[in-house]
Amino acid sequence: DRPEPAPDRSEPPTGHSEIHFAADDLTGRPEARITLEAAVHEILSRGSLSPRQYAVDVRPDGYLVRAEPGAYLLPVLVAVLRELPHALTRLTDPPRLRVTFGQPSVRPPEAAADVLVVVPPALYDDFAASSAARRAQRFRPLFADSAPDSPPAAWYCLLGPKSAEPGERDLVQGPFITHDLRELGVPTPGRTAVVHTRPDGPLTLLDPIHPYGTRPRRPETYYSVDLTPHETRHIMSLPSSGKGAFQAAVKLTWRVEDPVAFVRAEATGVSGLLLEHLRGAAAPVTRRYPLRRAGAAQRAVNAGVDDWPVPGLAVSYTVQLVPEWAPAPAAEPPVPSRRRLSALLADADAVLVGFDGPLARLFPAQTAREAVLDLLSIVADHRDPQDALAGRPLPVASTPGREAFTHPLDLLRAFAHDRLGPLLRARLDDLELRAVPDAPTTHRSLALVRALHRSGRRVSVVTDVSTPAVHRYLEPYRLPLAGIHGRRDDLSLLTPHPDCLLRALRVRGTPPRSGVLISSSVAELTAAQQLGLRFIGYAPSAAGRRSLREGGSEVTVSSLEPLLEAARSL
Repeated sequence: DRPEPAPDRSEPPTGHSEIHFAADDLTGRPEARITLEAAVHEILSRGSLSPRQYAVDVRPDGYLVRAEPGAYLLPVLVAVLRELPHALTRLTDPPRLRVTFGQPSVRPPEAAADVLVVVPPALYDDFAASSAARRAQRFRPLFADSAPDSPPAAWYCLLGPKSAEPGERDLVQGPFITHDLRELGVPTPGRTAVVHTRPDGPLTLLDPIHPYGTRPRRPETYYSVDLTPHETRHIMSLPSSGKGAFQAAVKLTWRVEDPVAFVRAEATGVSGLLLEHLRGAAAPVTRRYPLRRAGAAQRAVNAGVDDWPVPGLAVSYTVQLVPEWAPAPAAEPPVPSRRRLSALLADADAVLVGFDGPLARLFPAQTAREAVLDLLSIVADHRDPQDALAGRPLPVASTPGREAFTHPLDLLRAFAHDRLGPLLRARLDDLELRAVPDAPTTHRSLALVRALHRSGRRVSVVTDVSTPAVHRYLEPYRLPLAGIHGRRDDLSLLTPHPDCLLRALRVRGTPPRSGVLISSSVAELTAAQQLGLRFIGYAPSAAGRRSLREGGSEVTVSSLEPLLEAARSL
């Protein structure tokens, strides 16, 4: 199972003759020392080194292997990656180990790992070009200084079940290894950047037209960087000049401006870093102002924070201050990341899209009110004669009753089991058809449907609006829809009954766990919850987002733009 070497190397590398296996503490731990010694000899045997090619020195902290000059160490590295974590499982409380090839000029990171492996660039070059790199752990660069064009001094990786193996950092995916940069294609301008490096070269922004420049083609390590804006909102306390404190509603927005600097910084928990920097910079400012001067303190804070701690980021922010006894300024939860939206869509075979909101606004606020009053006039005209003769007021026609219905569908749900239900449904059918020509289309909705279709998802429209009205509205756009599932004659099947969702899923036999619903309606959210169907809320207004969150929506967006970006990334 020896890994294939790089195709363009005729001789093994030289000058890397030491391998140091060092444990945190072996004092008084004979079982750990015996296990480590056996693992070292097993690794050397599997690494194709004969006993004449190396000597092993016993050290207080472990073992030092001195290989003869010119020994080919790639098989030994592969054996370390494969065998050492398994060997440690034999111990109840294994020590933390550091395996260092050569003598790196940079201090390895202090990582919470079972095993830390550090290799020089030349050995990592051999590893990256071998078949072993396709199924092994990911190595990360270690830099000796902060110069942006300096190459890595060494590479490291973390091993073992308890290792804090970095996954996808904030806004960064990787590192990965590619044997041909040209296979990565052209990153989407403004949305994605690719940063790559050879084992002994600086981090470089990908030139998709000439990815190698004048250099020969070789395997390279690369990262994918998210360039889209990200946002978080937070409530924090800031001191005043007196005994009290200000409540601060913070909105932070950031995006990657320099991908190379951001990748090199290896920043994690970006929102937390930015919030703590803002808190630390704002506190000395607000401490100069009494609570009665919240406005002046707010202006000073919003003008005075810079020098953000994460390289490569462009950051903007706003802070709203009120005295601690005043109602807290509203702070919304963070906007879901493109990564989370992409994950929701990637796992879905079928995407159900609500019509009213995500695709169009058939009844904006004013026309919705007019439609409600139109339906209420029918209710008033067909009231019970005995109630009229007795002078009993019609509950829904009273002022409180009228205010209870902000949308005609709310009124239709209220009369789902009433004798007037069919009459109201027929009237609403007419009102919806009349509203079609003037109904605005939701920004980016048509592009979203087409992007989802191109990604291989079946897209269906689900709604309590009449099917003829939806067909008439969407027909000119010729969208690639799997179906339109609108209102039925039986009004008891309006959402939150999951009837229209079930109809859309049953067309192709899709189980609810393989679908996702994009909707602006709390009723449709409730229907999705009954089925265990994942949900993405869309609401351009703060009130709409609050209603969806209070209804249980965990993922809510104010614009379809991040959803469109996520769909295009599938």
